[in-house]
Amino acid sequence: MPVLAADVAQNRLAQDEGVLTALRATAAENAILFAPGPIGAKEWLDAAEPFPPTNWRAHRILVSCDGTIGVATGSISWDDHPGYYTTIWRYETPGDDSARGKWRWILSHGAGVDEPRPAPAAPQVEAASCDALPEPLVNIARMGHSADASLRYRWSFDEEAGKKLTVELWDGAAYRLVLEDSLAPGQEQ
Repeated sequence: MPVLAADVAQNRLAQDEGVLTALRATAAENAILFAPGPIGAKEWLDAAEPFPPTNWRAHRILVSCDGTIGVATGSISWDDHPGYYTTIWRYETPGDDSARGKWRWILSHGAGVDEPRPAPAAPQVEAASCDALPEPLVNIARMGHSADASLRYRWSFDEEAGKKLTVELWDGAAYRLVLEDSLAPGQEQ
């Protein structure tokens, strides 16, 4: 599973060279992260102080039918504090069709939690259906999707309402909500 491999490789790089190095090396040019509100990842990473040792593990992997967008979500810990993360990955190909592309993250968010989320023995993988694909969506702010429109995500942030990220997969007839992360203001740790 390429999305899982990208997530594991990013974590391995974080263990070897530090979290900021891993995030910089794997971020797409236009990546967004929440700190706590949305900000350009490159801008934030360039100004960020070093992170404490951090380790993460995907519990679920969600992928589009065409395999160009994937989502990894699971547990994260730093300084023995539990949390969760969700990262949206995109497969990017260089302009030369003969060259191999790379997985880059385009959106990342997470938060601390009081109790770690239960971890499955192995990450659960769910792919969108390739049947009767919907029409590609019009580009809408705070929303993204795979090229084949089989996976779509939306995010919102408001200082009073908090932040929310949803992911939907096409099931052959309609979109099905498969992930919803919501944080009220002040839940950031």
